[in-house]
Amino acid sequence: MLLKNVVILKPGFLEPRDIRIDGKIIAEIGQNLRPEQNEEVIDFKGSKCVSVGFVNTHTHSPMSLLRAFAEDLPFNKWLFEKILPAEARLTPEAVYFGAIVSMMEMAAHGVVAFCDMYFHMDAVARAVADFGMKAVLTRGLVDKDGDDNGRLQEALELYEKWHGFDDRIFVGLGPHAPYTCSRSYLRKILDVAKVNDMLVTMHFFENSWERERYTPQEIMSIGFDQVHFIPVHCVHLDSDELKLLSSSYPSINVVSNMKLGNGVPPVTKMLKEGLKLTIGTDGPSSNNSINPLFDIRVLILTQKMSNPENVKVTEAYAMLTKHGYEALRLNGGEITPGMPADLIFIDLFNPQLQPTNRVLENLIHTFDGRVFATMINGRFVYYDGRFPTVDAQEVLKKFTTFSLMVTGTES
Repeated sequence: MLLKNVVILKPGFLEPRDIRIDGKIIAEIGQNLRPEQNEEVIDFKGSKCVSVGFVNTHTHSPMSLLRAFAEDLPFNKWLFEKILPAEARLTPEAVYFGAIVSMMEMAAHGVVAFCDMYFHMDAVARAVADFGMKAVLTRGLVDKDGDDNGRLQEALELYEKWHGFDDRIFVGLGPHAPYTCSRSYLRKILDVAKVNDMLVTMHFFENSWERERYTPQEIMSIGFDQVHFIPVHCVHLDSDELKLLSSSYPSINVVSNMKLGNGVPPVTKMLKEGLKLTIGTDGPSSNNSINPLFDIRVLILTQKMSNPENVKVTEAYAMLTKHGYEALRLNGGEITPGMPADLIFIDLFNPQLQPTNRVLENLIHTFDGRVFATMINGRFVYYDGRFPTVDAQEVLKKFTTFSLMVTGTES
């Protein structure tokens, strides 16, 4: 495929170019490239800005089935009285369509890869395989008195079946949180992660009451600094505790944290510590959007309210792109030959992006709409309002049936 007359977004400037795609890879970037034999040509005539795709480093994609369910409740009531009982009614087929709908939303907003934590993860893997997105999948892990009801074994079976599939699906380990996992169980999870070189992600001090059981120092001393670790939320950490995360990739989920009354992560302090921050939306039942551009804008505003110099545009863009790729251990994160063709196309004629000599600033601070197209490994999964890899009408029909089954008419 040859993409003619696009404008590549790079921090600080725009670069008019042609991009040749060979299979999954960016093969060539230049000007006035001539089509090769049997090569599909799309001429965008200078109307589309091309960026590397965005990465959502934490969500629970099947929870689109529970969007707008259990609103206006504090965290404990939301989770333990409403969400968990509803989740107990989920089937693998329901989870499959919940994950597809979340990927439709993410793809329409420029997401090319995400990290998921849930259950019935084989169904999520099938959804990712069918839709065409990239994902790191983790089975949520909890135990009670050392008994995890076979969850870790499920995670290993998922790893054996799906890890590395089509250079798109990878499997990690997802201990749920310090308050739902015993220390002995966390050690067991970390031992498995080290043996198999698996990424580990965990909800990390989202709530202030988590300290009643363990301190961040106690959790990290178990061995989280010895694995590739994505701590999620990181709301209730002081300056000394942030230093514990120096080798990790914290996933900031500020909208969900604010909506559930858990507070705001100390993002500015994290950046001053040199931490490589990434953006997660959390699940669509707590955010409720899974558009990372919305999250990044709210994140910036929470930091600038005390000092307008906090969180630069280039820092925000790195959280959405380069750092996200590094966190998920994916090859890519830049538009250069040899890299995966994970590209998003944005309409330069959109009034929100004017003036176009400041597209990056406008993308971060202003743009809230859909992208024009999203390409993953050289294949469009979203294009001008359509989803080429799925029957959107049929998906939404089945999704609605399952959502009503799980939640009924209860709010």
